[in-house]
Amino acid sequence: MRDFVHFLRRQVGLAAILIPALLLGGCASLTDLRATVVTPNPAPQALIGAKVQVQAAPSNAESADAYTLQTAVLDAMTQAGMVPVLGAPAPYTARYTYTLRLDLEATYGPSVWPPPVLLPNGAVYFPGGYAGWGGGWFGWMPPPNYYDRSLSLEIRDSATGALIWQSHASIGGYERGLASVAVPLAQAALRGFPSEYGEHKVLFPR
Repeated sequence: MRDFVHFLRRQVGLAAILIPALLLGGCASLTDLRATVVTPNPAPQALIGAKVQVQAAPSNAESADAYTLQTAVLDAMTQAGMVPVLGAPAPYTARYTYTLRLDLEATYGPSVWPPPVLLPNGAVYFPGGYAGWGGGWFGWMPPPNYYDRSLSLEIRDSATGALIWQSHASIGGYERGLASVAVPLAQAALRGFPSEYGEHKVLFPR
C-alpha cells in the first residue's frame, strides 16, 4: 500500500510539470528559451571600454565545449562594451563558470515524498523503493530529466582581487547539451550591462 501511494504521488508530480507547460503554450512557444538572470549590483561605468582578461573555470577550460563557451562569453562581453582579451594582463579579470545540474524536483515534481536523491553514479534513488536510470516500475516510466544549465560571470580588479561585478544566468530544459544555450546564457548574463541589476527573466524566441 505504501509503495502504491508513492507511485500515485510520482504520477501527480509529472502532471504538475506537464499541465502548466501546456497552459503556457498559448503565451509563448514551448521551444523558446527562458533565462533567469540574477545580477546583484550595477557595474561601474569604468568597465565600458576597459580591457578585461577573460578566464574560464578549470573544469570548463578542459571540457569538450571549451571553445563554444569561450566564444559565447567573448562575443557577449564585446557587445556589452568591454574589450575582452585572452592570455594578456589587463586592469580587470573576468572568470566564467558553466554548470549542468539535474533538477530532481522539476523532473519528478514537488509532491514526491521522500524526495529522490541523485547518486554519485548518476542513478536516481527513491527512498520509497525505486532506483534506476529509466526502467519501469509497476508500469510507471520515469519522466524525462530536467536540467538546469547555468553560467556565472565575475569581474574583479586584477590588482586587488576585489569583486567588481557579477551575474548569474540559468536556463532550464530537457536538453542536456551546452551548444544550444551557450550564446543565450552569455547574452542573458550581460543583458542591460552595466546598469541593469536585480532578478529578471529573458526570453529567447526560437
